[in-house]
Amino acid sequence: MQALYALISLLAGFKICDVLTHPDSKIRRKTPTIKIRGFELLPSIRITVRGRFVHFHHWMNFSILFVISVVVGGSILDSWLTRGVLLGGIIQGLTIPSPIARKIIYSKKIDVQS
Repeated sequence: MQALYALISLLAGFKICDVLTHPDSKIRRKTPTIKIRGFELLPSIRITVRGRFVHFHHWMNFSILFVISVVVGGSILDSWLTRGVLLGGIIQGLTIPSPIARKIIYSKKIDVQS
């Protein structure tokens, strides 16, 4: 039964991330920009350093949380539902066809919406 819940949550995580973070998503384009000096929190987590962006993609953040959930037990991250959503988000982020979607550091000249 846990495997079924994990599969359903994986599919839900994939779809939620696709709707919220895909570069062509209408919801993502309507998300307000929250930026304080060189730190952008929405729609993406990016830091500007010396004319370059350091982009923390959602799939990277989810990967870190997934590893923490495996190593550290006894928290909300220990649930298979949570792990399924995290895995769905990781898979969705890595399946975006654009090579820019996996770039971590890039110059300001490239207008990236991912």
